[in-house]
Amino acid sequence: MDILDFELTEAFDKTMSKRVTSIDPIYYPVMSTLGLYRVSVDILQKDARDVSFAAVYYDACIKLYINTNGIAFAKGFNGLTRRYATTPLSGNPDGFSFIGVDRFKDVYGGTLYTTLTDNKTFFFTAVCMVNGEMSWGVESTSPTLPEETKKKIFDHAVSLGFNREDFTELKYDTCKN
Repeated sequence: MDILDFELTEAFDKTMSKRVTSIDPIYYPVMSTLGLYRVSVDILQKDARDVSFAAVYYDACIKLYINTNGIAFAKGFNGLTRRYATTPLSGNPDGFSFIGVDRFKDVYGGTLYTTLTDNKTFFFTAVCMVNGEMSWGVESTSPTLPEETKKKIFDHAVSLGFNREDFTELKYDTCKN
C-alpha cells in the first residue's frame, strides 16, 4: 500500500484528500453509535441483528488506511479488512465520497464533510450515508483524545443535531492488531 509520509503540520493545511492519505493509520476514538454499527456490520459482513454492542465496543479496533489511488482500507475485528473507493468532492476540498468496493448485503457508503478540526490531531466528519442516515466520526492521529478535546467534539456534534446518548468511544487498549 502506498501511504504518504505523515507530516502533521502540512497534513492539516492541505485538502481533506491530501490530509487523510498522509495519516497512517487513522483512528476513530469517538463517533456516533450508528456510524460504529454501520462500519462494524460492513467489516464483519453480518446482519446488524447478529452483531452485539459488546463486540462492537470492545473488539472493533477500527483503523482506516487510505492510499494515494483513492482506495481506503478499514481494518478491525482482529484483522478483517474492507475496501472502499473514495472520490474527492468537486468544489469542496474538505469532503469526499466513499463506497464499498466489495458489495455486501447493504451497500455501505456516503459522503463525508469535515466540519471541525484542531489542525493538529483530529478532524470531525459529518456523514451522509447512501441509505439516507446521518452519522459522524472523528478521525485522529491517536487512538485517544484529551477530555477537553472530546468535550469540544461532543458539543459540536450536538450543534449539528446529533444526540449525546448516541455517542461512543472506541476502546483501542485491548486491540490485538
